[in-house]
Amino acid sequence: MNIGFIGTGNMGGAVIRTLKGVEGVTVYGVNRTRSKLDALAAETGLVPCEGVRELAEKADCVVLAVKPQQAGDIWPELAPALTGEKCLVSIAAGLTLEDLAGRVNRVCPVVRAMPNTPALIGEGVTAVCFDDPSLEEGQKKAIREMFSYSGDVHVLPESLFDVFTAVIGSGPAFIFYLIETMIESGVELGLEREASSRMVKKLFRGASLMAEQSSEHVSMLKEMSIAPAGTTIAALAHFDRTAVRGNIMDAIRMAYARSVELGG
Repeated sequence: MNIGFIGTGNMGGAVIRTLKGVEGVTVYGVNRTRSKLDALAAETGLVPCEGVRELAEKADCVVLAVKPQQAGDIWPELAPALTGEKCLVSIAAGLTLEDLAGRVNRVCPVVRAMPNTPALIGEGVTAVCFDDPSLEEGQKKAIREMFSYSGDVHVLPESLFDVFTAVIGSGPAFIFYLIETMIESGVELGLEREASSRMVKKLFRGASLMAEQSSEHVSMLKEMSIAPAGTTIAALAHFDRTAVRGNIMDAIRMAYARSVELGG
């Protein structure tokens, strides 16, 4: 399969790196900054293209990996080079299937996809939307396989993409915020910063692996750390009294509302 990436920045570059050495896959790329494109080509074996049209003509699957506000300049070159045998995959947030289909004059199938940032280390979660009825089974299989090298892949209807964006797309930033907060708490209470950072990162890694590997519900895993009148229940009771759970849910709902707004 020939896969072409329009944009080879953080997310595009992350997916490209996971495809390095995959048998039967040739990756093409274009990027506004040629030096970055050439560096990625040297690292991964990507074949640089001179422009969007050349890339679209060579690729079976074209991946739009630019910011939504940059996509407007791309359509005049891209649309004429697409055919019914190709497909367009967009990881540009906020561009709906209807937006994409309209921009390419409905000449080829379109797919929405959203990887989250841990795809940079092959531990991502990606949502793909196969709602376009013109997609062939072979194309669906190839697209799932392409993103599987970046982590887990979930097929979702477009109606759930804003939910995925709020919980999973934005989620890594929420986790990093908690990690940062706990590191600072350790420093405030006397730990050296390097030690606090190392301990807290291991804490999150261990707890995540435990949640992933255990057959128990996370509520039961939480209970394993709680003793009557102990330190953990004192902190959790404070969370409940100050509505921490509700505030987190409200924050995710705000992220969801913003995703809906961007897609409108």
